[in-house]
Amino acid sequence: DLFASVEPILPALREDDVVVWVLGSGPYPPGVVALQELLDVASEELEPEDVWQPQDMNDTCLYIFTSGTTGLPKAARVSHIKSIMCLSFYDLVGASSRDVVYLALPLYHMAGSLLGIVGCIGIGATCVLKEKFSASQFWDDCRTEGVTVFQYIGELCRYLVNQPQVTGRAWEGVGIREGCPPPKPASPQRPGERAHGLRLAVGSGLRPDVWRSFLQRFGKSIRVVETYGMTEGNVTLFNYTG
Repeated sequence: DLFASVEPILPALREDDVVVWVLGSGPYPPGVVALQELLDVASEELEPEDVWQPQDMNDTCLYIFTSGTTGLPKAARVSHIKSIMCLSFYDLVGASSRDVVYLALPLYHMAGSLLGIVGCIGIGATCVLKEKFSASQFWDDCRTEGVTVFQYIGELCRYLVNQPQVTGRAWEGVGIREGCPPPKPASPQRPGERAHGLRLAVGSGLRPDVWRSFLQRFGKSIRVVETYGMTEGNVTLFNYTG
């Protein structure tokens, strides 16, 4: 579907020696590389190390397009060594191979691909990869899959906190038999919101008020580790103390 957006500018891309790769069988115009055809004929045997091993770990491994806070999205260069360092992300925040990590972040950003997927590979953890985040289905997913770690961006936690609560006096408008005590008020939690095994939430952009509401509603035993970093940066901050 995205190829249709690129096709009108193919002549200009060819003039700049830009090669377009498409994950699909085509047919595509000349100069476009159809990756599916190459995958179909590729050998399952690993090539010799001198073919795939980088000569310099500071060489470019991949490009990740940032969100363009100061303008249009820009391609940020990610080196091999930075990609390798992401293997230790979950180890740094206290996760282990016994954990089950819930990941619903886009894989074209660093948080989802390198910190999420590569981070799970680094500790040998199980990754529950969701195509789309659903606030209403989140806790059901956690119970079904045995999720223990949740990788977030702040807005996902806000979506969960903003889910409708069971509040008010549950017996209002209901007839009560004489001599019987009224029912207890309904819980501010929806059913099952605290019946989970989630022990760790890690990510970026969690507002202090949402942080407090998240723990109060879903369980104060959940450890939250807030981090800060940039795709094109060299330093990452971890809030270990909460």
